Amino acid sequence: MKKIVLFGLVCTMGVSTANAGWFGDLFKKSAEPQTLADACNTDEITSVCPEIALGDQTLAGCLSENIKSLSKKCAKYIKKSISENKELILENKDTTTNAVSQEVATVKSAIAEKKAATADAKKSFKNKKSEIKANARAAGKELKDAATAVKNDAIETGKSAAEIVK
Repeated sequence: MKKIVLFGLVCTMGVSTANAGWFGDLFKKSAEPQTLADACNTDEITSVCPEIALGDQTLAGCLSENIKSLSKKCAKYIKKSISENKELILENKDTTTNAVSQEVATVKSAIAEKKAATADAKKSFKNKKSEIKANARAAGKELKDAATAVKNDAIETGKSAAEIVK
């Protein structure tokens, strides 16, 4: 299956249509390979980069990262492709760097918002806690005052009852 997919990739990555004919090219000994298929063996690519979806742009990145594992012919082709496409590679790198920077800024902003929301929640909780304590103290004082009033009323009632009994 990988070979079929790789064959499709190779066909799309640069099989030259300017060649005189398929069979004439088979017998020519070319100094430099013109396509990835000419330079690299299918098994070589799939063994070096097995997890990369063939046709994906990351294949070129994988091959360049593992260039020491490739045959001389394949490595030479990859190096040549990189040098020929250096401007495009640098442009993509800048675009990627900018996109990553923007994403980092977005994440930092979200973190700052979460921290601010957490600080607000803690402050609100602390204020509510203080309010509850104050209300509890006031309620306790009211209860104590009411108990004292009841006690005083009971004492007065007791005195009145004692006077009536006399």
